[in-house]
Amino acid sequence: MDSLTDRLDAWVDAGLLSPEQAERISAFEAADSSHTGWSPAVEGATQDRVQTTSQAVASGVGARTSIAEAIGYVGAALALGALGLLLGQLWPDLLVGGRLALVGLLTVAVFGAGLALRGSTQPAMQRLTSVLLTATVAGVGWFAAVVADDVLELRSAAIGVTVGVAMLVVAAVLYLWRGGALLQLAALGSLLLTAGTSLSLSPLVPEPIWYGMAFAAIGVAWFLLAAGGWLVPRALAEITGALAAFGGVQTAASNAWTVAVLAVGIVAAGVLVWLAVRGDQLRHLVVGALALFVLAPQLVFELFGDQIGAPATLLLVGLLLVLLAVGLGRARRGVADQGPARREPEHTSGHQAGAA
Repeated sequence: MDSLTDRLDAWVDAGLLSPEQAERISAFEAADSSHTGWSPAVEGATQDRVQTTSQAVASGVGARTSIAEAIGYVGAALALGALGLLLGQLWPDLLVGGRLALVGLLTVAVFGAGLALRGSTQPAMQRLTSVLLTATVAGVGWFAAVVADDVLELRSAAIGVTVGVAMLVVAAVLYLWRGGALLQLAALGSLLLTAGTSLSLSPLVPEPIWYGMAFAAIGVAWFLLAAGGWLVPRALAEITGALAAFGGVQTAASNAWTVAVLAVGIVAAGVLVWLAVRGDQLRHLVVGALALFVLAPQLVFELFGDQIGAPATLLLVGLLLVLLAVGLGRARRGVADQGPARREPEHTSGHQAGAA
């Protein structure tokens, strides 16, 4: 206060302040203990500084997280490359116990890293966790292959079943626990592997139609589970299920069953296109149109032969293109119709407010 008084006196002598102003300033500073120091300008500036600091901290954390994710992927790629070179040289010389220990240790390490990151809320760390858990599924399949081949000495079909079942169990458990696109794909791939290798266990060589029927049944079931909301992400499950079903149809289309199988596949693709047009689902339209472009020309050649097969195929492809254009037009119109419908309540409420 002494220094403030001296400075106020100097300002009064210099004509910068009047004696009354100097007295009011002294009284204000003397009552500083009861002064809150609040003002709207000060509070606004403080909030701006806090918000800016929070955004800077968040961006810094996001940058560090992205860097950590990139470092994790690069490290994993280098580790896999080094492991491949190492195993290429040492794997034939390793004993069964050494192989099991090596594969088991790697699988446990990857799973432990995924567990360590499971509680992170950062999107980058969640993606890295999904990758690590999916790698765990692959590690379990590798371990099961070593057990089936080196320990149990099973034949190739039995080894495939063992690997498929082990991967399917682990992928299903991890998917139910964490979810995610990669684990969903791992579960579907393991299921298809199990089904295909199980058919190969038969002493008689199964015809391709049986493999195709098995894959198609799995694809249809997968699609229905996704449509019912049991599989998330739903769009990915519907696409992969439909592709698996049509892949099964393509596999089954052989020998005497070709025409019947292709006809069933075309009907299923037409139903999928109809659902796409009716529900404005572009993914259904893409998969259904792709199946029609693949299966329909084959059916035309099977029915009409080489003489009129080519012109009929061109005609059919042209009709399919027209159908695809109609579907795309409906999808775009549906999106355009939803826009004004969403904005209509705001316009109405604004009009009512203006009238009020």
